[in-house]
Amino acid sequence: MRRSLLFCLFVASVCLSASTVYGQDYSRKFALGVRGGIWKMGLTERSDSNTVGNFGSLLFRYKLKQNLSVGLSASYARTWQADLSGKQEGGAGFSFSRKDGGSRSTQIWLDLSVIYGFRPWEKTNPYLFGGLGMAFWKVKDSEGQPVEALDVTGSPFDLKDQELTFSMGGGLEHRIKERWALDFGTRLRILSHLLTDFKGSKDVAGPRLGELDLPKATLEVFVGVNYYFGKLKDSDEDGVPDRMDVCADTPRGTSVDERGCPLDSDGDGIYDGLDKCPQTSPGTTVDVNGCPLE
Repeated sequence: MRRSLLFCLFVASVCLSASTVYGQDYSRKFALGVRGGIWKMGLTERSDSNTVGNFGSLLFRYKLKQNLSVGLSASYARTWQADLSGKQEGGAGFSFSRKDGGSRSTQIWLDLSVIYGFRPWEKTNPYLFGGLGMAFWKVKDSEGQPVEALDVTGSPFDLKDQELTFSMGGGLEHRIKERWALDFGTRLRILSHLLTDFKGSKDVAGPRLGELDLPKATLEVFVGVNYYFGKLKDSDEDGVPDRMDVCADTPRGTSVDERGCPLDSDGDGIYDGLDKCPQTSPGTTVDVNGCPLE
């Protein structure tokens, strides 16, 4: 488990430290994305008995301000009982080796997050996020049947639950095209054991011997793709987004260069696109339409 924690922290530090300047306005309001990655649950003395799992997510993001967004995501995750043969200490750790005939845990995560981007106008944008969510999980055996636990009266019940979660993390979004971006990051999800069904006769969860030692957190590393909807802000409608536009108040209909500045091919003071006589000779006196005065 210690190795997986160090690995996730390393990935997060790399994500948060890298950035490339790129003058562009990414003020689109909505984004949809997909993510996939690996995760590890545990962080207790006896519950580190599962492999590194895999998961996939769908997410929706809405921009509140230039640097601030809210996001909704839904994830489906799986992990398996690890093969602990030869592991005398430390539990399963960063293992992908499954136990023959072992159980499988599936989880559904619903998360609401607040996201702060440090450089949303640039091509590469490091970000941090935090929020609340719900985790729904269940455990089944190798035959797909529910795994059972015993309550305080000795009666069996299916090993499944739901609980409130708190999460935090960071990542790096890198634009590859006008509307597309790659997304890399990591998340720590704290399992609060609030809103749980382990109460009353099922109040058997705990870290001591004879109790049901449930995980307290999950660690995730992910990579994804985001797609942005809407138009980039272009106040003077010259086809150059505001953050790239060096000449922000170009008259409507004017032809501009890649910086958004007006073109005047014949040098008569009347901008291309508005010049009705675009090839007047140098030094010619012209009217407001760019045509020679008689």
